[in-house]
Amino acid sequence: MKKVNLQFFAGTPSKRAYRINIKKPVYSVLTSDDSTASVYGEVKSLGEAMEIQITPTLATGTLYGDGAKVDDSAKITGIDMQFGSTKIPIEHRAEMLGNTYVDGILVENKGDQSKYIAFGYEVEQTNGKRECVWLLKGKAQPISSTSQQSESNINYSTDSIKISFIPRTFDGAIRAFGDTANEAFTDEKADAFLSDVPNTFAGE
Repeated sequence: MKKVNLQFFAGTPSKRAYRINIKKPVYSVLTSDDSTASVYGEVKSLGEAMEIQITPTLATGTLYGDGAKVDDSAKITGIDMQFGSTKIPIEHRAEMLGNTYVDGILVENKGDQSKYIAFGYEVEQTNGKRECVWLLKGKAQPISSTSQQSESNINYSTDSIKISFIPRTFDGAIRAFGDTANEAFTDEKADAFLSDVPNTFAGE
């Protein structure tokens, strides 16, 4: 097997680590996004994560010439995320989905409009490493939930929500994440990463 010469790769090589858990789901409302800046509100917890599934949306194209494929291109246009939670707090449901929330009661109306949000979470890895992730501009669909009767065993009910993310107007960014398996992303950076939604990135 041919060995890869790491000197051709920019930055620091990553150490071996495998994803084993997700935790710390958070969100922040995107209050404005234009060519000059993207501005977010307070970062808030979304309870306890059970599952996160990420599916990129792509624009693809294939070119044929002389009866054969001569070029093939694909680029990311967005990301669809399915988030499973033990339970999403009612006040955060209302804020994300544009529902009415007064005195502990949430009312869903046919005219409600979801707000753009950023969604962040942490992925626990082996060897004490972790990934920290922000998806930067997306709208959530109404929350799905499962409820069932407890019989001989206790059956827990859970929530599921789909959020579709698009590029920010400000800089075209869709997702940002760091991995402490690469020593350039230090534990100090990881500790602070989910405190605020990133607006600019080093090297820009």
